[in-house]
Amino acid sequence: MGQKHKMCSMTENNLETEQSGRKKLTSILKSFHNTEISDDAKKEYRYVIYVRKSTDDKEKQVRSLSDQILECREYAERIGIKIVEPPIEEAESAKEPDIRPKFREMIQGLRSGKYDGILSWHPDRLSRNMKDAGEIIDMVDKGIIKDLKFVSFSFENTPSGKMLLGITFVISKEYSDKLSENVSRGNRRSIEEGKYINKSKHGYYKDSNQYLRPDGNNFIFIKNAFTMRVAGKTLDEIAEYLNTSGYSRANALGKIRYYKMDKQKVAKIFKDPIYVGVMVYGKEVVNLSELYDFSPATNIEVFKRINKLDTDAKFMRLARSYHKGEDVKANLMRGMVICKYCGETMSAGITTKKKEGVGYFYFRCEEDGCRNKDKSVRAKIILEFIKKYLDAKPFSNETAYRNYKQEMDITIEQRVIQARTRILSLQAQKTALEKKFIKIKEFLVNNQEDAIKQHYSGDLERITNEIKGVNELIEKNKHILESGNTTIVTYEKFLELLGKVPKNMTFSGNFNDIDFLVRKVFLNFTVSQKKVEEFTLNEPFSKFATDKVAHGAR
Repeated sequence: MGQKHKMCSMTENNLETEQSGRKKLTSILKSFHNTEISDDAKKEYRYVIYVRKSTDDKEKQVRSLSDQILECREYAERIGIKIVEPPIEEAESAKEPDIRPKFREMIQGLRSGKYDGILSWHPDRLSRNMKDAGEIIDMVDKGIIKDLKFVSFSFENTPSGKMLLGITFVISKEYSDKLSENVSRGNRRSIEEGKYINKSKHGYYKDSNQYLRPDGNNFIFIKNAFTMRVAGKTLDEIAEYLNTSGYSRANALGKIRYYKMDKQKVAKIFKDPIYVGVMVYGKEVVNLSELYDFSPATNIEVFKRINKLDTDAKFMRLARSYHKGEDVKANLMRGMVICKYCGETMSAGITTKKKEGVGYFYFRCEEDGCRNKDKSVRAKIILEFIKKYLDAKPFSNETAYRNYKQEMDITIEQRVIQARTRILSLQAQKTALEKKFIKIKEFLVNNQEDAIKQHYSGDLERITNEIKGVNELIEKNKHILESGNTTIVTYEKFLELLGKVPKNMTFSGNFNDIDFLVRKVFLNFTVSQKKVEEFTLNEPFSKFATDKVAHGAR
């Protein structure tokens, strides 16, 4: 009995010891998770406001520096935290580490105790690269950064809170890494469809679909040039032939001028695989003749003989070397920017300044003989001009609305006529499909052979789906007839929609989105190195605009 009592006593002691250990462990774990300081303690912290916007607007920045500062101050006042003035403003990309001087100054200020915490609009303002992101999280772990506050992101100084912050930094980095790929996707698709996105080649012009088409006599001159070369004529003789034959080109403004050839230009033409219908961009190789009715200036055998290529492999090496470095970049206002001095379309591209680690979108004149050759203008200058012009609300007036309504009345009338025509055509298609369905069904009933049934087994289902598709198109066109003038917005809504255009253009971080908006309103821009000299509005905006002369429109 005594032994049994002794064993029970030992068990109770062990349970008490285990429970005590669990309580201690729980207390320790809580201390790890409850590192969040009380709100009253945080109010004594000194926070510095950090705001950032990329200088080239490549990032999806939806708040300007002034907007970020205003919202940060309002947030600080609302939650009652102390702000150390002035705010730190940075106009640099955060894609690469160690290129933001003011960010480094802020980090040093935190290490020296000048600041206790950071207040920013979103974590992606602090970093879009893992080195700087890791440094921030490490400083939070060590207590050097006592707290982080964000206007549009909730952060808690706990293990799970820091994990969420790290994930947010990773997402920001992924966005930055994939930005170039995302903005060029549309261009790659155009290339796969055989569209030529650069300045037209000698002997061709670009139609409205961006396909290369023979340019009248100029195309014949270029064809003759290939024939002369394979017959043994020199480059100088061929250049002389083109110059005396009256070879000419139209500039972006439609003005025809004679074009002077030399041996270097002629040699470049003979090495360009586009003249046999092969378009090469990076890893993309496209046979234009397979995609549309492209007219080659010469055939592959003549091209290979001129360039002394005895194998297809050598032909591909020449093609790739010719287009080396001609990677497809973002499609921003491509073909819309015209050099003031020569009237030719300027080429578009992205360059990176190594010292700054920042990319710039630019337009450069590459026209031989132009005083502006190899000089460029930043896309930022043109976009700032566009925003300033649209901020003046040149289309927000009753005259513009009347023009808009007249245009819409005509458009709707045309749509209604087209819808009626489509409905009649679609109903005829539907009747033909229904007759075909009945005919095949009767045939199958009267023929029980397995081979015949197997041969026609999918036809009934296919015709059923086609009839369903035709019915959907009929309903869509009926909706157009029924909607009528309801698609015309009110004057108030008209003003509201136009007011959103400059904001959408400014806040979008996607080149393709900006390009879409610009092309809706503008036809082209004539520029010098520093500013937009003239511009042409697209239809119907050219009719809507007021005070066009004052704004430089033509």
